[in-house]
Amino acid sequence: MRELKWALAALVVAGFAAALAGEETWKPEGEGWIQLFNGKDLSGWKFKGGTNTSWSVKDGELVNTKPEEKGKHGVDIFTEQTFRDFQLHIEFKVPKGGNSGVYLRGRKEIQVHDSFGVEKPGTGHCGGLYSKAGARVNACKPAGEWNSFDVTIVGDTITVHHNGQLIHDKVELVGCTGGALDGDDTKPGPLMLQGDHSSVSYRNIWIKPLAAKEKPKEKE
Repeated sequence: MRELKWALAALVVAGFAAALAGEETWKPEGEGWIQLFNGKDLSGWKFKGGTNTSWSVKDGELVNTKPEEKGKHGVDIFTEQTFRDFQLHIEFKVPKGGNSGVYLRGRKEIQVHDSFGVEKPGTGHCGGLYSKAGARVNACKPAGEWNSFDVTIVGDTITVHHNGQLIHDKVELVGCTGGALDGDDTKPGPLMLQGDHSSVSYRNIWIKPLAAKEKPKEKE
């Protein structure tokens, strides 16, 4: 019996350690989901400008480390695959004062930011559709803790849940936000993660392209 208790305790500790290490803890429901980050290397990703100056894989996490050398900066990273309408699940962790962003199709940014405690979030705070619409509630966790976005984009209409809370409900975002990969939003584009501002970590990045029959009805 004592050996069994120790074995169970070891399993609990191992599971907790795995969570701390950033190993995969989220699994998609249903079919059609594509894992964009494998937790092992940078396969399937490219770098804005062509050269990687800041991204690496550590403990199952996609990590952007801000260069310490004066005049140096990180770069944005984006998927080789392109998408039009889709559902997305992504998890992120920012340090104190951290600033990054998730670009849908490489052109429409959902702000990733250390915004814990902000009473009235604006377009530049976490979850904001940058320069377009602030989150309806601040669902941001303290710096250093994991957050999640669950996103649906169909045409120009975007719905976002942040840590399970609805922060954008079929908000229309026409055109591109600042820092976009290009200016042509009529075609599919990659998922892009901003890396030129600060250090940031991502994990559990899954996307599901939407067929016509799966797309939710537009907001009336």
